[in-house]
Amino acid sequence: MTVCSTTLELWPTRVTFFETQVDWDVNRRLADETIAAVTGNSTRLSAAERRVRGILERSDAGQALKSHLFACARAILGPWAQYLDPDHCENRALVIEPGGFISTHKDSREGDLTCVHFLTGEGVGQPVNSVGSPRFVIEDPSRYFDEGRLPYESRHGYSVNPRPGLSVFFPSHIPHNQHPYEGSAPHVQVVANFRVNLPVVIEERLFD
Repeated sequence: MTVCSTTLELWPTRVTFFETQVDWDVNRRLADETIAAVTGNSTRLSAAERRVRGILERSDAGQALKSHLFACARAILGPWAQYLDPDHCENRALVIEPGGFISTHKDSREGDLTCVHFLTGEGVGQPVNSVGSPRFVIEDPSRYFDEGRLPYESRHGYSVNPRPGLSVFFPSHIPHNQHPYEGSAPHVQVVANFRVNLPVVIEERLFD
């Protein structure tokens, strides 16, 4: 008797990492600028108060990081980089205080390709996918987060250990979150969303 079998990978996506030099002063300067922009409140910062929109347009350090992130986006897209919108980079810096966290969400309203660039973090010298503080997680969108898994199944999410200069790029429709931060000083990161404008004829060929 002949038995045929086919296995499909039902969650194929690409997550790409880039790292700057550890001593690149842009990371420290932007972190300091962000913290300075949100200080002045004696009470615990709200979500809106710890967010600095357009951080990449505010200073020379921001422009330097923006140029770097665009170069990374083009490298990821390869031949499709010709459709990368050079004028769209929705960006914001986030200050995460001790005990702070980010609930699971996705950024598909802001762009097509999302980048999280860490300005601080304690994961220098550790593997990217080791568990650090704050633990950043890219979730598997194909299942509910509280469902169990069989022994041969991989984790529901991919954990990332933040460190200065580490950038994580992934499709904007992928859910992600950040676990509660345990530390004595604020943690700072930049989120940037890029737009890929495909001509209609190409969209029809790829997605219809």
